[in-house]
Amino acid sequence: MILDRISLCDFRAYRGVHDVELGPRLKYGAPRPIILFGGLNGAGKTTLLMAIKLALYGRHALGMGTSQAAYAKAIRGCIHSSSSLLIQPNSAYVELDFVYGKLGRQSRYVVRRSWTTKGRAVHESLRLSEDGIPRDSLSTDACQGFLNELVPIGVSELFFFDGEKIAELAEDETGSALGDAIHRLLGLDVVERLRSDLRVYMLRRETESAGKEAADDVESLRQEYEDLKAKLAQDGAELDQKKEELHNLIIQKDVLEVRLAERGGDWGASRQAQEASAKELAEALQQGVRELRDELAGPYPLSLATEVLTDALEYAAMELASITRAEANTMLQEFASTLKESLDTRGQTTVDRVLADSLQPVNGAGPSMDLSHSALARMEHTVNSGIPQAETRVERLGRRIARIKDELDTVSVRIQQAPDEATLAEDFNKLTKLNERINEASADAAIAERELRSDYTAAISLARSLREKHRAISVRKESERPLQYAEGARRLLTDFRRINAERKIGQLEQEFAVAFRRLARKDDIVAKARIDPRRFRVTLLNDEGGEVQKTQLSAGEKQIYAIAMLEALARTSGRRLPVIIDTPLGRLDSHHRENLVNHYFPRASHQVVLLSTDTEVDQTFYRQLSPHISHAYEIEYDEREHAASLRVGYFWRTRERKAG
Repeated sequence: MILDRISLCDFRAYRGVHDVELGPRLKYGAPRPIILFGGLNGAGKTTLLMAIKLALYGRHALGMGTSQAAYAKAIRGCIHSSSSLLIQPNSAYVELDFVYGKLGRQSRYVVRRSWTTKGRAVHESLRLSEDGIPRDSLSTDACQGFLNELVPIGVSELFFFDGEKIAELAEDETGSALGDAIHRLLGLDVVERLRSDLRVYMLRRETESAGKEAADDVESLRQEYEDLKAKLAQDGAELDQKKEELHNLIIQKDVLEVRLAERGGDWGASRQAQEASAKELAEALQQGVRELRDELAGPYPLSLATEVLTDALEYAAMELASITRAEANTMLQEFASTLKESLDTRGQTTVDRVLADSLQPVNGAGPSMDLSHSALARMEHTVNSGIPQAETRVERLGRRIARIKDELDTVSVRIQQAPDEATLAEDFNKLTKLNERINEASADAAIAERELRSDYTAAISLARSLREKHRAISVRKESERPLQYAEGARRLLTDFRRINAERKIGQLEQEFAVAFRRLARKDDIVAKARIDPRRFRVTLLNDEGGEVQKTQLSAGEKQIYAIAMLEALARTSGRRLPVIIDTPLGRLDSHHRENLVNHYFPRASHQVVLLSTDTEVDQTFYRQLSPHISHAYEIEYDEREHAASLRVGYFWRTRERKAG
């Protein structure tokens, strides 16, 4: 696919008609894929990306869950308006001209989406032509479906993205953002929709085949469930509003605390609170010292002679074993004497000889230590357990005492630096009131969250009841062949989803490793990624195969990770689509920027549209990109007219051309 041209008329900052050539050109016999747009923040760069997505996807360009009312409100804000105009425009359009190749054949498409306001209503018109022939026979829905088949919206998000998309993927810890991208890349969202449609079909067939009473019960439960879903949506919106209010209050508090800190105020607590904290820390320090003394009065001092105690323990064990053998020998000798007295005279000589050979007296002196088994056990417990445990406790107490001393020193410095409260009384009073409002807002949000959770529980219970009703109906009607086929198809789709995800994720991991190595610096710690095919959680690995936590990455490394993942997703999709990137270098250091300029932009696709500020693609980076730049535009915004316009060139290049 190649984007040839985009036309805008009275769309956002662009007053009147603006035609922009997007097709990459040949220079010196070689293709140059990059079309560069330069503009200051707010000039209208993002508007171009938005216009392309709106032309292709309409309402869904704003998000899959966007309602018609929200879309109409957004479009009304997109129609150009300026205080310098006597008559304000009431209509706008975007028109996209592109070439799409399929099965070896290229076709040219022109899609125009226009809007007209009348009162509070917004009317949308969609027109499509193929190779110059209007497709007027298609309804608006059919025309939109045709566009969705050409470039699925889920796949387009891997090619048309901005800094927010990069940040979302970079900061994603749960795997939800990557999981959503993989679902759309593999078409798993279509599989899930098909499974849901099959389920709806099965439920309808089951309900239709059941008796009227069962059908009425199911319909009643379904209506109750739909009402509860609507209430959930409303409660969710209220919770979001309360959380937003809480967030704004916290921001106000942070601003006030920073102001207090800049004035030397102890924003965390008053002087009295700090002094109370110092007193508590001093008492904790004394308690720690007392506990340390108690430990030093126990077995801990013996740790200074661990080797001697170990030798003594071994010697004591040998001594106790010697004592045991001596006692056993004595008992056997007594037994032998008794035995000899009991035998008759004829076997006396033989018995004497056997016993003499078997019962030899214990050689050596007697035991030198007075020990018992219990004493040896106590000694062994002290050496093997008591002393190590005492060492651990003393070490832990030492660390605790050191930490308390550090905290006490910090609090003491705060007390010394804290100004008199009278100078900060007004700000402290504001801070106190803000804290009270934050507590109230937190309580309101918690109540709203509990209500939402209760609604969810009720919805789950209703869904379970519905499922049981349908299951009961299904049991009575399980002989119906269409239902069996539908259930088999749903199981098949489940297996397809799992197998396809596992296969594609292996390819995605390989593509990511290649992309990340090309874009990262030599000292970056990430080498590759492992992706869970079920939850889509990403585990980053270093060269040795050890796990790297996301928190260990710098902001620049996270950006490179996200861009490498987007490139890997795009390559795994197998589609040749243009890449449009809005403000791509905002959070990168110079080394990462240079890698991106040299190793990503020129090879990201056969057509790369870059939307940048003069601080992102500056003169140095422009020179590095020059061999790959087809042409460039500068977007200028007139503050007086509140309108944007496009000029051929790029910042200083435009000024050089004007000066010449």
